[in-house]
Amino acid sequence: MRTKVEFARACHPMESPLVKRVLSHAAACEVSTYIVGGYVRDSIVLPDNPKDIKKGESKPAKKRDVDFAVAGGPAFNFAQLIATEMDGHFVPLDEENDTARVVFDEGSILDFAGCVGGTIESDLKRRDFTVNALAWDSRYPDEVLDLAGGLEDLRAKLIRAVSRHTFIDDPLRVLRTFRFAHQLNAEIEATTLAWVKELVGGLSRVAPERINFELFESLSGPFGGHLTNQLADSGVLEVIFPELVECRRVTANSFHHLGLFEHSIITVSELDKRWPDLPLWMHESAGKELCAGVSRLSATRLACILHDIGKPGTWEITPEGRHTFVAHDKLGAQMTAVIAERMRWSRPVERLITRLVEFHLRPGQLFHQGPPTARAINRFYRTVQDDVPELMMVAFADLGATRGAGLCGESRENLENGLVSLMHGYQVFLNEIVTLKPLLGGHDIMQLLGLKSGPVIGELLKALEEARDLREVEDRAQAEAFVKELYAQKYSK
Repeated sequence: MRTKVEFARACHPMESPLVKRVLSHAAACEVSTYIVGGYVRDSIVLPDNPKDIKKGESKPAKKRDVDFAVAGGPAFNFAQLIATEMDGHFVPLDEENDTARVVFDEGSILDFAGCVGGTIESDLKRRDFTVNALAWDSRYPDEVLDLAGGLEDLRAKLIRAVSRHTFIDDPLRVLRTFRFAHQLNAEIEATTLAWVKELVGGLSRVAPERINFELFESLSGPFGGHLTNQLADSGVLEVIFPELVECRRVTANSFHHLGLFEHSIITVSELDKRWPDLPLWMHESAGKELCAGVSRLSATRLACILHDIGKPGTWEITPEGRHTFVAHDKLGAQMTAVIAERMRWSRPVERLITRLVEFHLRPGQLFHQGPPTARAINRFYRTVQDDVPELMMVAFADLGATRGAGLCGESRENLENGLVSLMHGYQVFLNEIVTLKPLLGGHDIMQLLGLKSGPVIGELLKALEEARDLREVEDRAQAEAFVKELYAQKYSK
């Protein structure tokens, strides 16, 4: 049925120049176009809901992407026309299923799809969730067509599937259920959640690129821990990452109060707890994008989930009953690289997640034998480099999720204090090395020692930089003496 609604200021479809031009071309071509989905959902003011915006208040500014349902002609052809007439870039999505996209240089995106069943009414009945089964018709500018109770579910902050076939038609909607619940701060309706758990296995047939978009988009939000718990409880994570299945067999031990699977999952919640107290520079680093749609924070949260996947393959119990996982960080990094290839992650995403899994033990290892030396800390910063902020997040999350009797009292307090000191020391390290100039270059060392370019030159440069950072070498003469002595000790033979 049609329901009168109020649109937020500057969000009414008729206030969009792009929408008005599309409607004009649609009228000339004698096709019917309807705005559907997120644009409609996110533009409506729901004054009865205290969580929603105040009446008449404009919603946060963001790039406005618009989904059009087209009846009366092929949407694919209409999109081609729009791209030509409006100077956009035509992107053919799926001609067989009558979907296409038009992208504009200023960033706006218009998606066009033919109405399933030929009418807007039949199309809405095949949509995923009630809150997305809303349509705006320019003939009724202050109303929306709502056949599934989507407005009521919006007010109630409830994610409800239109039907069970939602997840059969497109298994990716299993993951989208949680993304929408996360983004809209909504609960998942009980029957919908039951369908999700029943049909979760269908995700294994979905292209990894589509899963990546939904997963990283979800993990970028403010409540990563709650989302991760839901994905784990429903079986989603183990379908996407079968490597986690083996983690369920590793039991609690003296250091871990939880089994390995549960420990891995709650690290994201522990990161959420720590997040408000982290310094601004760590927040800024986490907010940067590795590639389109993937923030460093979302990749770090996924690294938290995967950080111990190498443990099942290295798990041994000594005669004394001690649980050991020797080199599980190395095995975990190798497994993560395999996951990255399977999921077709971009190189920056693969690099960060793999490094975080490989290095996740290093911050804590610095403090196993008491306070670390300045050289050890310097080497840590130099090895991890720009990934220090995210590695410290993983380290804090891992510590928060590790509460066995073997790590409590003074030992736990010392480790906590050590990690805090290591975190804050990174900014001091960066500020100091910025002011330090290279004492010798690679060409200088080659001339000094009569060597050709090669790995040895790089190793000597690295050792010299470390000695300079620690103020063991302060001028060119000392640098030359240091290089000569080190070369004689380690490389001359």
